[in-house]
Amino acid sequence: MKKVLEFLKKIISIVKDWIVANGVEGVLGLIAGLFLWSFGYKIYAGFAFGVFATRNWDIVKAWLYKLIK
Repeated sequence: MKKVLEFLKKIISIVKDWIVANGVEGVLGLIAGLFLWSFGYKIYAGFAFGVFATRNWDIVKAWLYKLIK
């Protein structure tokens, strides 16, 4: 049972760190994209997902620069 709780704590920590790193723009981009897509506004959802993808690309790019240096 301890291993399961430790695993869940680790997953929650990873998700929390991702949300903090992604910022308000990224999280709202994901939420707005899913909301708009579910109601059939595919073009507007594409813009929202673009914001989400841009924020995540910034995170990945910073991580890669850390690995290189």
